[in-house]
Amino acid sequence: MIPSLLIHSDAAQDLRDLMESDPEAAGKILALIQQAKHDSKILDSLLDHDFGESQTGDFHVSKWLELWNSGYNIWRLKIWTVPNGSLKQRIVYAYDRIQQQYHVLAVVHRKFDYKRDHAVTKRVLQAYRDLGIARY
Repeated sequence: MIPSLLIHSDAAQDLRDLMESDPEAAGKILALIQQAKHDSKILDSLLDHDFGESQTGDFHVSKWLELWNSGYNIWRLKIWTVPNGSLKQRIVYAYDRIQQQYHVLAVVHRKFDYKRDHAVTKRVLQAYRDLGIARY
């Protein structure tokens, strides 16, 4: 089975909203998603905690540790920008190891606090459950 990357309807709405407020950032996020769909090296790196740390790649991958430690296979990604920085948004995604599918669940502002009681966290967890992704 070849891994695939899908965009959840919630994340698609996040991207539409971002396209109105920051088209340049939305374009960079969409470009990375499209590139990842066709590049197995990018997909492989999406499960490598701390891939791209210290700007060694085009993006940085990290587990959403609180949820990861609760059995959810949920990650976040920030895109590095030149010369030294990152986009203001993060891509939140899950990996379904049984189906070998990555699911973009949300595009959030980097100041998002990742607390369990936050509306976005609740939305992400609901999308994860709705997709039927097994907890480990």
